[in-house]
Amino acid sequence: MLDAVNFESVGKPAAVVATTNFVRLATSIARANHLDTLPLVTIPHPLGNREEAAARARAVAAQVVAAITSEPQPARSESGVC
Repeated sequence: MLDAVNFESVGKPAAVVATTNFVRLATSIARANHLDTLPLVTIPHPLGNREEAAARARAVAAQVVAAITSEPQPARSESGVC
């Protein structure tokens, strides 16, 4: 999360991948840093073993690419959903 804040602060696009248990925290950190439009890609919690984590990463890879290559979206609600 803080890496994304640091990237955004120097004008580099970033996206955050967070498990469902950490969406609220990620949203709070983004707002505290005036980054209400910071893209947040959510994956199920817990990650599971290495293979499950890799599968989840592959499943959202296109979302991450889209998040850092498109125009900022409106601020998320408290649930983390745009």
